[in-house]
Amino acid sequence: MDGCAIEPDAIGSARALRNPMSIEAKVAALAAATLAIAIQTLWIPIDADVSWLITVCERVLSGDRLYIDILEVNPPASVWLYLPLVWLAKTIGTRPEAVVAAGFVAGGLASAFTTLRIASRLDVPRARPFLACALPFIALVLPMALFAQREHAAVLLALPVLAAVAVIAEGGRLNRRAVAASGFAAGLIVIIKPYFLLAVAIPALWTAWKRRSVTPLVPGLIAGGLAIALYVAGILLFAPAYLAWLPVIAHTYGPMHESWWKLLLAPTFYPAICIGLLMMLRPDKVPVLAMSWILGAAGFLLATFAQAKNYPNHLLPEAALALAAAAAVLDLPGVVRGRRLPVSLALAFVGACQMYQWVILPDPAVASAIKRVAPPTPSMIALSPQLTTGHPVTRNVDGRWVGSRAGLFTASGAAHAGLKDPIARDAYREDVDSFGRDVAAHSPDVVLVSRAAKKSLMREPSIAAAMSPYRPAAVTKDTEVWVRRSLKR
Repeated sequence: MDGCAIEPDAIGSARALRNPMSIEAKVAALAAATLAIAIQTLWIPIDADVSWLITVCERVLSGDRLYIDILEVNPPASVWLYLPLVWLAKTIGTRPEAVVAAGFVAGGLASAFTTLRIASRLDVPRARPFLACALPFIALVLPMALFAQREHAAVLLALPVLAAVAVIAEGGRLNRRAVAASGFAAGLIVIIKPYFLLAVAIPALWTAWKRRSVTPLVPGLIAGGLAIALYVAGILLFAPAYLAWLPVIAHTYGPMHESWWKLLLAPTFYPAICIGLLMMLRPDKVPVLAMSWILGAAGFLLATFAQAKNYPNHLLPEAALALAAAAAVLDLPGVVRGRRLPVSLALAFVGACQMYQWVILPDPAVASAIKRVAPPTPSMIALSPQLTTGHPVTRNVDGRWVGSRAGLFTASGAAHAGLKDPIARDAYREDVDSFGRDVAAHSPDVVLVSRAAKKSLMREPSIAAAMSPYRPAAVTKDTEVWVRRSLKR
């Protein structure tokens, strides 16, 4: 790969980024890792999505067939991302939540230090410790309840990948092996969610434009294409049933979207503030590292618009990259001295607001009610269109999920899309009937019933018949806990 040499004085004067193991980076990494572990252990449990995917992994490892015996609305990568960690937990005999959290803590540290090491190849006149301190907190603490979500994994990959893109854009030295590794990681980002292609494609196109050539990107493009090709082969070999599921997703999950004014406002709010604060620093020019992250944030933002759901986890990647870009500009010596401190404090406040927004806790009353009226380690299912009715509470009470899906989400999407559509109508009926089949096959001890959806769902004859052996035993704000009538009061 062609590149430009970095002057010796530039190398010597940028030690904080040249040495990713600087004291600032070490202290920040230790503090962030400690805080992340404390948050996940003592305050915020693994969230509903991750809890459900852990359950899916356990079922797959026990022999269930994905998209046949156990149904997940997302592509196989959503399950395979956690499968090695859940397998490890099963092998060593510990809780999967602990292994997943530990794996993401390790990944966050690796992401921060790899990003700093790659950034050390940029031609920075003088380095300051802002980025070295910010990255571990962005990677480990900022996600809060979104910790270990697929979007969190995408952020951990995107930080070093887009740093490598910045080095290439500047013409810095990055050997072919490093470019290929970055490209493979970029492919993994796309595998996590195909929408995320925008987050790597936009910075790559910008780099090709700056270099007036695509040649420096070729090893990465090949490696990224290889990663995606391997994933496609994996689907064909190990999860071909997913392909038959795609039309159902398109006709049920696809049409569900947030109102457009909310969709435009929520994802752009924090990134726009970060970019505004960045410009308040009045840099002579936005450095390539910050620009690469800004363009990546723009790609993630477009991906959020394309998904059109406005779920909190969808907002994380663009917010994290915009915050990292602002931190990178704080390191520049050319910014107005009197603006550095107030902008730093403002960015810290923005980060704190994001963390507060992402403090998502399950209702403890549901777990208490289950423990009060159900037998120990109960078998469980949910009569609800929402995944959050049954997860993570099932795992939090040491329950055993016996449903073939997380909830009647497909039926909800089909009803939203309109049952005049034959594919949506068939999907609705199959999803509703699956509840009766699961109850008949497994006779769960507990059925968690969504109070908001109870009336409409109980009109279905198959559901009403399946619920006849059960009685309500406890009520919380959003959930009713039903148990088998044969259980003693």
